[in-house]
Amino acid sequence: MQAGGGSDALEADAGDGSLRLSLAAANLWALAVYEPHTYTDVRVDAQVDLGTSGEGAAGLICRHDRAAGWYEFNIYADNTYAILFGQWLAEGVARYTPLVISESEAIRPGANEIGLTCEGDVLTPYINGVQIRRRQETVHVLNEGQVGVSAASFETAPLVIVVDWVRVGNP
Repeated sequence: MQAGGGSDALEADAGDGSLRLSLAAANLWALAVYEPHTYTDVRVDAQVDLGTSGEGAAGLICRHDRAAGWYEFNIYADNTYAILFGQWLAEGVARYTPLVISESEAIRPGANEIGLTCEGDVLTPYINGVQIRRRQETVHVLNEGQVGVSAASFETAPLVIVVDWVRVGNP
């Protein structure tokens, strides 16, 4: 799924054991959601490569529901990260509400292992094995949904985000 950009601005290619998200337009947000299963309490981890451009974001999604919204944890090459609440307003149009925006020295250039636990009303992000924080969410409450990965190009295009692997399990 995508928000922003044109209909041909996103290319997803699964090959050689990884998922390659190529964002050809600026200000494009891409979501790859595992639709066959929904989860309540879940932990999702992935290895993502931010590339070398210094722009853009890579992230994880939990509790995605087309009608209710989703939680998204993104890391950025400038050592910042965000926990967001996303909602679809229309096909291809999403609204993001920032829940947390902060910095972490745990983010490295290139490949990073990131994780997100959604357990009860608590969101817990991880970067390269380090728990970054715990966020209790009582305003935008989601109880279940799908998991996935995300990428965003912002002002830089083209941008390629590579997801080497994804693991889904119990928190």
